[in-house]
Formats: sequence, structure tokens, C-alpha cells
Amino acid sequence: MDHQEMIEETFNSSVTHIETALTKCLTPLASAIRRSIKIIDNGGTLFFAGNGGSAADASHVASELIGSFEHYKHPLPAIALTTDTSIITSVANDFSYDKIFLQQAKGLVRRGDQLWLISTSGESQNLYNVAVWAKENKISTVGLLGRKGGELAHIVNYPITIPGENTQRIQEVHILILHTLASALKRQFPNGLKLEEPTQRVNPGIEKPVIDTAHEEDMDPK
Repeated sequence: MDHQEMIEETFNSSVTHIETALTKCLTPLASAIRRSIKIIDNGGTLFFAGNGGSAADASHVASELIGSFEHYKHPLPAIALTTDTSIITSVANDFSYDKIFLQQAKGLVRRGDQLWLISTSGESQNLYNVAVWAKENKISTVGLLGRKGGELAHIVNYPITIPGENTQRIQEVHILILHTLASALKRQFPNGLKLEEPTQRVNPGIEKPVIDTAHEEDMDPK
């Protein structure tokens, strides 16, 4: 095997996918980032979820937002739903693997937060389940997807679909997009967030909640 030729082929393939994604995804990505900025500015939290390599991407971007990124040191509110093995295995054992994100979302996510759901196929059932719940409860969702977007593309508020069939290349574009998100948010909030009096975080399960809908004006109606 000519390893140099293989390396060049791999790099060139990645570049091609990135260039195609920039053309196809620029507008929806910009819209999703603007929404994420509003979410944080209004006191919300970004949650990230995915399976396999996408689970690693979820924890990766959360760590970038909480920790240091570029030269920005101040943390921003971000949580990966992929890292607590005790929760994940207990829910998978007691309920099913299809509910590992749904159960966490019901306990942690509130109106005014945002879910980033990462799937190279767009067909992950555990992500679809949480997307359905989020839609029912008017919680903002972003789908970072691949191929044709799958079922998730039809239910999330902001579908960002990387065209192509090569899972590795899709994953490479996904982490580039997540780094772009981190860069945009860190630059928007260079000094982090000010500590203020606790605000009401509305649990979707509470009847007749009083909700500040000022941040909902650009919510995709899907």
C-alpha cells in the first residue's frame, strides 16, 4: 500500500466535504448559532447528545464551552448528556437504551434551554425520542446530521445536514461546526456571564407555567 497516496486521498476527501458543507450549511448554521447566543443571553443552557463518536463530540464541545477555548477562559453553560455512565447504564437497564437522553432531558432541560443532537445518520432512536419531547414542550433543538438528515431533520428546529455517505468525513465536519459554535459563543461572551439573582426555570411538566417568551420570536415553527 502506498501510504502517502492514501494520506493525500484522505485529506483531499476531507477538504471536499468541508467545502461542500460550507455551501450547504452556512445559512442554517448561522441561524442555529444566533439562537444559541439568545439562549445563553437569556440565562439558558446548551445540552449536547450523541452516540459513539458523536457522544465524544458532545462531551468535547461541552468541555470547550466550560473550559478554555482560543484565548477565552470564562465558562459558558453547557452540559453533555453522554458522560455520566451511572445514569446512562441505569436508564438503559431499567427502561431502555432508547430513553437514555430522554430521561436526562426530562430531569434537567427546561424551556429556555437548547438541545444539540448529533447523529451522522439522523436516525438514532434515542435522539429522536428526546427531539419529540422537546418539540412537545417548545424547547429549541438543533440537529447536527449527515447523509439526508434522517427522521431528525424533520422534527428539530434547526437541521444542519452534512451531505455525503462517508461517516468519517461527516464526523470531521461535525467537529469543525462545533468548534465554530464554541468560537462564536466565546467571542460573544468574552467575559463569561454575570451572576444574577436566580431566575425561574420552567419545568415542562409543570401545569400552567409562567414563561418569558421574549426569546421565542425567531423559533422555527416546526
